Amino acid sequence: MEVLEHKLKVAPTAALVLHFARPLFSSGLTHNYIGRIDLSEVAPMAAKLEELFKHFPETILFRKKYIRYLLQEYLTDDIPVQVCMLGAGLDPLTLHLLEEYPHAVSAIFEVDEEHIGIKKQLYPASEKIHFIQADITDTLHLPDRLRDAGYHPEIPAIIIFEGLIHYISDINFLNIMQFFRTPNKTNVVIMDYMLPENSLPASVLPVFRPLRQMMEAFIGGGIHFYNRAQVFSMVAALQGDVVSVASMQEVEYKLNGRNELYYGEGEGFIEMISCYI
Repeated sequence: MEVLEHKLKVAPTAALVLHFARPLFSSGLTHNYIGRIDLSEVAPMAAKLEELFKHFPETILFRKKYIRYLLQEYLTDDIPVQVCMLGAGLDPLTLHLLEEYPHAVSAIFEVDEEHIGIKKQLYPASEKIHFIQADITDTLHLPDRLRDAGYHPEIPAIIIFEGLIHYISDINFLNIMQFFRTPNKTNVVIMDYMLPENSLPASVLPVFRPLRQMMEAFIGGGIHFYNRAQVFSMVAALQGDVVSVASMQEVEYKLNGRNELYYGEGEGFIEMISCYI
């Protein structure tokens, strides 16, 4: 890890997510990491989103906490696995894995097009961390890039696909995941997806519609929405098996043992899924 005199400025989309996830990084390596990144430029946009949808910060936190919750179920010291983070962004999940599961993870591959340089500066040196600066939709070259970095298809892997499928088509997703398919379905995919308007309760539509417009204006493009049946169909197309799927209502209950924010299906706009492929 380099010693830096000034905080690093980062791309606004990734910074926005990290801004809302700050409470998750309150100690250890992740706390040191977050303290070196300048998130000030996204504060006005974050305030607008929270004003429109007051539970936006909690939804981001639930998403990230639930990924860590699922990782706890899949990681064991008895069978070390590879972890591959596609479109890794700025989330210091790697540091969490190094601290909490040092013997359960054999290698970590962070694939991202924009933020690899920043993480190389801020992460501590570790033989387990492999950075790959690449476009995850470039499926012609991505498999070779992973193999060159030390990824072994014969070793079980957990693939983290967080906050990505909103920006790509189902065809893109299937093409990316083809590389990770295994004959015995030993790989696990953990991801989230955003529900379409017709899968949401009418009570949340007055928030959802302007929120969608604001987010699409912020990213400068459209968002892809998928209902549960469509996601199940994609898993089936990969000849995979769904392990778990959870609405934000279910995620909140599993994490906290009670519901204080979400009481009905679709209220949190996103769902979480894990599957074997």
